[in-house]
Amino acid sequence: MKIPYGYIQSTTGEININQKQSSVVKSIYDLYLQSKSLGGIVDTLQEKNIPSPTGNPRWTRAAIDKILSNGRYVSSIISENQFWKAQIERERRTNIDDNGRKTARYNSQNVLSGLLVCGECGCTYRRITRPSGEVVWRCADKVESGKQAKCSNTMTVSDEEIKRMVCGQLGVEDFDEEAVRDEIGTIVVGEGGITVQMKTPQSPGLMVL
Repeated sequence: MKIPYGYIQSTTGEININQKQSSVVKSIYDLYLQSKSLGGIVDTLQEKNIPSPTGNPRWTRAAIDKILSNGRYVSSIISENQFWKAQIERERRTNIDDNGRKTARYNSQNVLSGLLVCGECGCTYRRITRPSGEVVWRCADKVESGKQAKCSNTMTVSDEEIKRMVCGQLGVEDFDEEAVRDEIGTIVVGEGGITVQMKTPQSPGLMVL
């Protein structure tokens, strides 16, 4: 198994934190969350004469993005709150072009954005891509505030699970974006389960425990 940048293996095989490299990892997250672009971070690291993980004098944008998406840094080098904030920012930037404009490209998974609501605090749920590539939804208050969040709802649900529930409520086999827009009102997520509420009053909501 390859050891990620920021860690070092001792002669006994134990994986420890490389203090010098871990400070670089922290700086990368800090710069990114301060709205620095990947290219801007590359320039900053070069100005500070910090070599890349492969020893090259200049980092690549891909190397920076790999660090920003690596969940193995959580708790040991960066906080969980920082990591999730970075994932939200990465997701946001995928829909913005080089001129700072929102792209016309549409991600079908985003049709659920704004529909998922925390049953405890009322905040919307945020769509986040994990390092494994899995897409999940978490309460925005928990994502943004971490341990300082007023909301105690820790329920995380997968994108696929939500889509299965919606299909079950709509009575269809395949996820239909138009049907979701037309018929689904709110998806309430709480520790007790998930309720899919329809827009039309006569349509009962689906409670999933």
